[in-house]
Amino acid sequence: MKHWKILIAAPLVAFAVNFSFAGAVNSGVPKGWTANGALTSHYESGLDASQGSKEQPAFFMAAKEAVTNDDFAAITQLVDATAYRGKIMHFTASARHMGELGGYEFWIRTIDDKGGISISSSWARKSDNWEAVRVRLLVPANATKLELGIGLRDKGKLLVKSITFNEAQANNPATENKPSVANKITMGPAATTIQNLNFSE
Repeated sequence: MKHWKILIAAPLVAFAVNFSFAGAVNSGVPKGWTANGALTSHYESGLDASQGSKEQPAFFMAAKEAVTNDDFAAITQLVDATAYRGKIMHFTASARHMGELGGYEFWIRTIDDKGGISISSSWARKSDNWEAVRVRLLVPANATKLELGIGLRDKGKLLVKSITFNEAQANNPATENKPSVANKITMGPAATTIQNLNFSE
């Protein structure tokens, strides 16, 4: 009888382990997004299906022990701004930041044909629950590039899911030029379209 119980228990334990860990976390940066700052050196990043779903996992960035107060990690998408000129664009997401230190930031940033920068950002610290993030920006009529960014400053772990990027109704959108993680990132070549907002690839 004792051997029979052991034979039944072993497959059940193996099933539980496989169910808990198989495919839940994949390391790296999602397709269509670019790593910035110290993401690849002082931070860990990847997709976690246990915090979202298999079809739409949550993206995470987490500081390693070597992180200093000046470090930051970010992922961005940079595209041609032509399709968004003169429109109020709305960047939303659901975010959760764990850890007593550091904080996180979401932003929309544009550069125009004269080198002028417009930026709107949202900054927050520790959140025990998932928090709604909203950023709005009126894209200048002469904008040439548009950037979406998600950044983690200093320490902690940031989880992100349920991203949208759409045109919004006119309602006094904010345009700010305050200190931002975005200002530390140099804009490179622009892609054609925004992609993979649900981190499915």
